Amino acid sequence: MSQSIQFNKHYDLHLMIIFMSLATAVISGLGIGAALIAEVSRLGINPLSIRADTLGDYMSSPLAIVYNMSLVIAGMCLILAMSARYFVFEDGYSRGITVTGATLGVLIVLIGIFPINFLEQHRLFSTGYLICTFLLHCFCFMEYFRKRSALTSPLFCLNIIGLIFSIILMSLLNWSTLDFDPCSHATSDICWMSLVMWVLTQTNILWCMVLAIDMKNRIKQQHHLANLSLVGN
Repeated sequence: MSQSIQFNKHYDLHLMIIFMSLATAVISGLGIGAALIAEVSRLGINPLSIRADTLGDYMSSPLAIVYNMSLVIAGMCLILAMSARYFVFEDGYSRGITVTGATLGVLIVLIGIFPINFLEQHRLFSTGYLICTFLLHCFCFMEYFRKRSALTSPLFCLNIIGLIFSIILMSLLNWSTLDFDPCSHATSDICWMSLVMWVLTQTNILWCMVLAIDMKNRIKQQHHLANLSLVGN
């Protein structure tokens, strides 16, 4: 009976994590994708030569408003997902991961509000985003090796990728300016800094999607255990 009560207690919170995590991934993916396609179509350049944050430049990017608003909405969805997760996984370490994820959501919102046109604020919040991303993937990496970890193998693999590419991106960051030095490449060539940035961005989007799928599977497992508990009683 206790498993049934626990399941009912967290059912709505599980659904909140699922839908808000999916919303984070879908909204950010669509907004970023639309702005990128518009920019590539306008300039006819290699998408991997474009820095992701330049898509939010109101002076040059044709769909900057779409890009920036998608970040604001996606960040708010991530905050809601992490708020629900805070009450589902109640141990101290899991809540530390959740607070880090919520902080990441706040920084995404701030990046959308202060795009690259607000250079000083944008540099500060983007650097915070990068550090917070590194910490989130680092904490989740260690979480996988804890007893009764809720982290699945697909999420663990994404954490490894996110950890590697966030370290690479931090090594490319000019810490004196909190910005990246310009790539010396032709417009048709790949900018390796941009490539790393895009891989990390897509990894974070996939992380949210896999989190939603894992929570859906968790609901099914707990529902099954709750039914077995009721039958046993």
